[in-house]
Amino acid sequence: MKSKLTIIAVISVLLIAPFADASRIFLNGVDITDVREKTFKGVNTVRIDKKGDVHIEAPQYKVKVLETGGDYSVETRGDANTTGLSSKYYIASQGPAPRVQYRLRLEINGVQRLIIGAKDSSRIEEITGWLQKGENIIRITAEKKIGPEGRASTAKSDAVKVLIGSGHEEDKVVKMDSVKATFTCNASTTDTFTREYKLIVQ
Repeated sequence: MKSKLTIIAVISVLLIAPFADASRIFLNGVDITDVREKTFKGVNTVRIDKKGDVHIEAPQYKVKVLETGGDYSVETRGDANTTGLSSKYYIASQGPAPRVQYRLRLEINGVQRLIIGAKDSSRIEEITGWLQKGENIIRITAEKKIGPEGRASTAKSDAVKVLIGSGHEEDKVVKMDSVKATFTCNASTTDTFTREYKLIVQ
């Protein structure tokens, strides 16, 4: 009986083993297994290791893992040449976010791309690699995030702005050349709301 149980145990391990570690996908060394609906152009190499994990090397892409308030998203960005656009485009947030207490979820052309946390007072991200020539739809959803300490402010003057537009870098500092749209939320409200913007790029 003992040997029979041992054989059954070994078979069980063999059946489970292949599924214990699902294959993962890495871009420039960063795990992007959860990324969906993304095409990478100009890839240098693709390597599959002995575990079955896929390693993609494409230096023109920058990868950032964002973890904010329990949310998880992977940001992959390309430069202007990747999408063939003549300019670089950015999203920049500014204002006393910890007092406003709104988390912002940004979608570009129907795909969630970025989360700006309720405590991120200043944030700037390049979005060129997510855009396409012609019309683009940018949707920003604001959701109030009030912790156990309650509301930090109810003043309308405490506001966060998100600027969307083209820009360039000088000495590692991003400067906005042309603001195409501005999103605003303030501490006086608690409702969840969404604003949609049309961005035409060439």
